[in-house]
Amino acid sequence: ARGEVDQIKELIDEVLFLAELESGTRVVSLGAEPVLPVLADVARALEESAARAGVELRVEGDEHATVEVRPRMLRVVAQNLAENAIRYAGPGAVATLSVREEEGAVVLTVADTGAGVAADDLPRLFERFYRADRSRHTRGTGLGLAIVKHVVNRHKGSLQVESRLAAGTAFTAYFRTAQR
Repeated sequence: ARGEVDQIKELIDEVLFLAELESGTRVVSLGAEPVLPVLADVARALEESAARAGVELRVEGDEHATVEVRPRMLRVVAQNLAENAIRYAGPGAVATLSVREEEGAVVLTVADTGAGVAADDLPRLFERFYRADRSRHTRGTGLGLAIVKHVVNRHKGSLQVESRLAAGTAFTAYFRTAQR
Protein backbone atom coordinates (compact mmCIF):
# COMPACT_ATOMS: atom_id res chain seq x y z
CA ALA A 1 0.00 0.00 0.00
CA ARG A 2 2.86 2.37 0.83
CA GLY A 3 4.37 1.82 -2.62
CA GLU A 4 1.04 2.63 -4.27
CA VAL A 5 0.69 5.84 -2.22
CA ASP A 6 4.23 6.87 -3.18
CA GLN A 7 3.49 6.23 -6.85
CA ILE A 8 0.26 8.29 -6.71
CA LYS A 9 2.16 11.13 -5.00
CA GLU A 10 4.84 10.97 -7.72
CA LEU A 11 2.15 11.06 -10.42
CA ILE A 12 0.41 14.07 -8.85
CA ASP A 13 3.71 15.93 -8.44
CA GLU A 14 4.65 15.28 -12.07
CA VAL A 15 1.22 16.30 -13.40
CA LEU A 16 1.43 19.57 -11.44
CA PHE A 17 5.01 20.20 -12.63
CA LEU A 18 3.98 19.51 -16.23
CA ALA A 19 1.05 21.93 -15.86
CA GLU A 20 3.48 24.59 -14.58
CA LEU A 21 5.70 24.01 -17.61
CA GLU A 22 2.82 24.17 -20.07
CA SER A 23 1.45 27.38 -18.56
CA GLY A 24 4.78 29.12 -19.12
CA THR A 25 4.92 30.47 -15.59
CA ARG A 26 8.09 30.70 -13.56
CA VAL A 27 10.42 29.29 -16.20
CA VAL A 28 12.93 32.10 -15.91
CA SER A 29 16.64 31.56 -15.74
CA LEU A 30 18.68 33.74 -13.42
CA GLY A 31 22.00 33.09 -15.14
CA ALA A 32 24.29 30.44 -16.48
CA GLU A 33 24.22 27.14 -14.58
CA PRO A 34 27.22 24.77 -14.70
CA VAL A 35 25.96 21.42 -16.04
CA LEU A 36 28.60 18.90 -14.94
CA PRO A 37 28.06 19.39 -11.17
CA VAL A 38 24.31 18.83 -11.66
CA LEU A 39 24.99 15.60 -13.56
CA ALA A 40 27.33 14.45 -10.78
CA ASP A 41 24.71 15.25 -8.11
CA VAL A 42 22.05 13.33 -10.02
CA ALA A 43 24.35 10.32 -10.42
CA ARG A 44 25.16 10.36 -6.68
CA ALA A 45 21.47 10.55 -5.78
CA LEU A 46 20.67 7.60 -8.04
CA GLU A 47 23.65 5.39 -7.10
CA GLU A 48 21.59 3.07 -4.92
CA SER A 49 18.78 2.50 -7.41
CA ALA A 50 21.33 2.01 -10.20
CA ALA A 51 23.17 -0.60 -8.11
CA ARG A 52 19.89 -2.44 -7.41
CA ALA A 53 19.15 -2.47 -11.16
CA GLY A 54 22.66 -3.62 -12.04
CA VAL A 55 23.36 -0.46 -14.05
CA GLU A 56 26.67 1.38 -13.76
CA LEU A 57 26.39 5.19 -13.83
CA ARG A 58 29.18 7.35 -15.24
CA VAL A 59 29.51 11.12 -15.51
CA GLU A 60 31.79 12.91 -17.95
CA GLY A 61 32.16 16.08 -19.90
CA ASP A 62 33.20 19.68 -20.13
CA GLU A 63 33.40 21.27 -16.68
CA HIS A 64 33.01 24.74 -18.24
CA ALA A 65 29.72 24.01 -20.03
CA THR A 66 26.88 26.16 -18.72
CA VAL A 67 23.23 26.61 -19.68
CA GLU A 68 20.75 29.35 -18.89
CA VAL A 69 18.29 27.02 -17.24
CA ARG A 70 17.08 27.10 -13.65
CA PRO A 71 18.95 24.52 -11.54
CA ARG A 72 15.71 22.67 -10.72
CA MET A 73 14.82 22.39 -14.40
CA LEU A 74 18.30 21.18 -15.35
CA ARG A 75 18.18 18.62 -12.56
CA VAL A 76 14.74 17.40 -13.69
CA VAL A 77 16.04 16.80 -17.22
CA ALA A 78 19.13 14.91 -16.05
CA GLN A 79 17.30 12.94 -13.37
CA ASN A 80 14.39 11.83 -15.56
CA LEU A 81 16.74 10.69 -18.33
CA ALA A 82 19.02 8.88 -15.88
CA GLU A 83 16.06 7.22 -14.13
CA ASN A 84 14.83 5.98 -17.50
CA ALA A 85 18.23 4.44 -18.22
CA ILE A 86 18.26 2.75 -14.81
CA ARG A 87 14.72 1.39 -15.23
CA TYR A 88 14.93 0.13 -18.78
CA ALA A 89 18.55 -0.53 -19.81
CA GLY A 90 18.79 -3.81 -17.92
CA PRO A 91 21.41 -5.43 -15.69
CA GLY A 92 25.00 -5.07 -16.87
CA ALA A 93 24.32 -1.85 -18.78
CA VAL A 94 26.38 1.31 -18.42
CA ALA A 95 24.55 4.67 -18.41
CA THR A 96 26.66 7.74 -19.10
CA LEU A 97 25.54 11.26 -18.26
CA SER A 98 27.62 13.70 -20.28
CA VAL A 99 27.84 17.31 -21.36
CA ARG A 100 29.84 18.99 -24.09
CA GLU A 101 29.89 22.29 -25.92
CA GLU A 102 29.19 22.29 -29.62
CA GLU A 103 28.84 25.13 -32.11
CA GLY A 104 26.32 27.45 -30.46
CA ALA A 105 24.94 24.79 -28.10
CA VAL A 106 25.52 22.88 -24.91
CA VAL A 107 24.71 19.22 -25.44
CA LEU A 108 23.51 17.08 -22.53
CA THR A 109 23.33 13.34 -23.27
CA VAL A 110 22.25 10.33 -21.28
CA ALA A 111 23.26 7.20 -23.17
CA ASP A 112 23.09 3.59 -22.09
CA THR A 113 24.42 0.31 -23.43
CA GLY A 114 21.25 -1.58 -22.56
CA ALA A 115 18.21 -3.21 -24.10
CA GLY A 116 17.26 -0.38 -26.45
CA VAL A 117 13.85 0.70 -27.71
CA ALA A 118 12.00 -0.68 -30.72
CA ALA A 119 11.93 1.69 -33.71
CA ASP A 120 8.11 1.72 -33.67
CA ASP A 121 8.10 3.11 -30.12
CA LEU A 122 10.63 5.94 -30.68
CA PRO A 123 8.23 8.55 -32.14
CA ARG A 124 5.87 8.20 -29.16
CA LEU A 125 8.34 8.16 -26.25
CA PHE A 126 7.74 11.82 -25.37
CA GLU A 127 3.93 11.51 -25.22
CA ARG A 128 2.32 11.72 -21.81
CA PHE A 129 1.61 8.34 -20.25
CA TYR A 130 3.02 6.44 -23.24
CA ARG A 131 5.03 3.41 -22.21
CA ALA A 132 6.57 0.93 -24.59
CA ASP A 133 5.21 -2.61 -24.19
CA ARG A 134 8.27 -4.02 -22.46
CA SER A 135 8.24 -1.18 -19.90
CA ARG A 136 4.61 -1.49 -18.80
CA HIS A 137 5.49 -3.85 -15.96
CA THR A 138 7.95 -1.41 -14.36
CA ARG A 139 7.24 1.39 -11.94
CA GLY A 140 6.88 4.90 -13.33
CA THR A 141 4.26 7.48 -14.19
CA GLY A 142 4.79 7.71 -17.93
CA LEU A 143 5.39 11.46 -17.58
CA GLY A 144 9.17 11.72 -17.20
CA LEU A 145 10.05 12.07 -20.88
CA ALA A 146 7.10 14.42 -21.51
CA ILE A 147 8.44 16.63 -18.74
CA VAL A 148 11.95 16.52 -20.20
CA LYS A 149 10.57 17.54 -23.60
CA HIS A 150 8.67 20.50 -22.12
CA VAL A 151 11.67 21.74 -20.11
CA VAL A 152 13.96 21.56 -23.13
CA ASN A 153 11.40 23.18 -25.46
CA ARG A 154 10.68 25.98 -22.96
CA HIS A 155 14.35 26.86 -23.06
CA LYS A 156 14.39 27.01 -26.86
CA GLY A 157 16.28 23.73 -27.05
CA SER A 158 15.71 20.51 -28.92
CA LEU A 159 15.65 16.88 -27.96
CA GLN A 160 16.62 13.74 -29.87
CA VAL A 161 16.52 10.03 -29.14
CA GLU A 162 18.43 7.28 -30.91
CA SER A 163 18.14 3.63 -30.06
CA ARG A 164 18.88 0.15 -31.32
CA LEU A 165 17.54 -3.01 -29.73
CA ALA A 166 20.19 -4.82 -27.67
CA ALA A 167 22.62 -1.92 -28.28
CA GLY A 168 21.27 0.92 -26.12
CA THR A 169 19.53 4.26 -26.16
CA ALA A 170 20.78 7.85 -26.18
CA PHE A 171 18.70 10.89 -25.28
CA THR A 172 20.33 14.17 -26.29
CA ALA A 173 19.18 17.65 -25.29
CA TYR A 174 20.58 20.66 -27.17
CA PHE A 175 20.48 24.02 -25.36
CA ARG A 176 21.44 27.12 -27.33
CA THR A 177 24.20 29.12 -25.72
CA ALA A 178 23.70 32.80 -25.01
CA GLN A 179 24.85 35.16 -27.72
CA ARG A 180 27.78 37.18 -26.46
